[in-house]
Amino acid sequence: MFALTIALALAAQAAPQPAGSDDIVVTGERLTREAARRYVNDISRPVNDQLPAFRNPVCPTVIGMPEENAAVIVERVKKVAKYVGVKVGKPGCATNFRIIVVEDAQAFVSELHRQKPVFFAGMEKSEIDRLMKDQRPALAWSAVQTQNEDGQVYADYSSGKGQFDRAHGNRVSASGVPTDSESEGAAADVGRATPGGKTQRNMSASIIKSSTQQAILDSYVVIDSAAANGKTLMQVADYAVMRALAAAQPPAEATGVDTILTLFNDGGETPPSLRAPDVAYLKALYSASPTMGKMQQLNRLSKAVLETSPEEPAGSK
Repeated sequence: MFALTIALALAAQAAPQPAGSDDIVVTGERLTREAARRYVNDISRPVNDQLPAFRNPVCPTVIGMPEENAAVIVERVKKVAKYVGVKVGKPGCATNFRIIVVEDAQAFVSELHRQKPVFFAGMEKSEIDRLMKDQRPALAWSAVQTQNEDGQVYADYSSGKGQFDRAHGNRVSASGVPTDSESEGAAADVGRATPGGKTQRNMSASIIKSSTQQAILDSYVVIDSAAANGKTLMQVADYAVMRALAAAQPPAEATGVDTILTLFNDGGETPPSLRAPDVAYLKALYSASPTMGKMQQLNRLSKAVLETSPEEPAGSK
């Protein structure tokens, strides 16, 4: 049962080191134009020729760590989210961003997919296959939904609703275990496209912007407890932020760019927190029009990363 799967996560009580100062300070070396472009292209994961992002307030939770450590990570995630322009849910909000620490991330994700495939709703089969084969100690994925510019998605005729519904950002309960009705709703509602016969109402379209947007509904970051052990709480939180808020992937190979996304790579220096390119990327992503096309967005992000001052104090608020 899924409860047993979650129990495995709760049993893996990783012990990262204290976070230290939680100020967000942008540091690093100024990049060349080519390095900035390569960094952005390497970590971005476009969906339907657009970059996904949260459109609803983010509501994080941590499973598999002592309560006091989990609370520190959640607060750090919220602080970074606010700083880069992401709305944060109010107390009691429904969870849509989960950080899960387990003994074996790959085994956990495989079992989760077997028992509760609804958690992977909206993902292409090729993406799921790639995730299931990923042997890295930290795995992440996001449920992404194609919406029109007003945040609406067409209701499935089989659901008995033949109209546009305002897309809601929570597909599972705050406890992490969806009810039967929630599971069915998630499977029906989450979608990358409008398959066979269904149409989506688009109020505007032009050659400079799309009539759709890609909305992250839920994000999951699963980390091996052995890999998390010895990392600071800030490092774990900041890594999860990049994987979840931007649906970003670690660079496939060394790019020469300082980024928190290399936290669990073998060898090399361990980044202590979000780096200048990471913060620039997130800020640019969440300040852009959600209907912007992939190429416009990638160019905008590359420019923002290139122009970021590495010594800019980024907030002790």
